[in-house]
Amino acid sequence: ASTEEAEDQAAAMAANTIRSYMETGTIKNSVNFPETELPNRQENTIRMTVVNENKPGMLAHITEVVAKAKLNILQQINHSRGDVAYNVIDIDPVTESGETVSLKELQKELTLLDGVLSSRIIFGTPGAGYARNVDGDYFV
Repeated sequence: ASTEEAEDQAAAMAANTIRSYMETGTIKNSVNFPETELPNRQENTIRMTVVNENKPGMLAHITEVVAKAKLNILQQINHSRGDVAYNVIDIDPVTESGETVSLKELQKELTLLDGVLSSRIIFGTPGAGYARNVDGDYFV
C-alpha cells in the first residue's frame, strides 16, 4: 500500500474510533483509557459514561446513586487502566412506579461524587450531556 493509502486508512480508523466513542461510549486504541465496549443499548434506555479514579468503592458509590434515584441498571461495564476507571451504564430512565427521573440531577449527583472526574449522557446528539468535576465544582 502506498503512503497515501495508509494515511487514508489511518484517518478513517481514527474517525470511526471517535464516532464510536461519541455515539456509544466505546473506547478503542486509547493510550490513557482502558478498551471498553458494551453491546448496543436497548431502545428507550439511557447510556451514561462515568470516568473516575480507580480506587476501591467507586463502583459501589456510582451504583448507589442510580439505586437512590430508583432506576434500574440494565447493563454495565467497568474497566480500568492505571489510576483511571471507565464505566458505561445503560439505565431504564423510568422508575418501577412509572416516574421519570431528572437525568440532569442524576448526572450532577454522579459527577460530584468524590473520585468521579467526568460523566456523559449519551442520547440524541452524540457528545451532548458532558459534565466535569473539578475539585468539587460542577461544570456542564
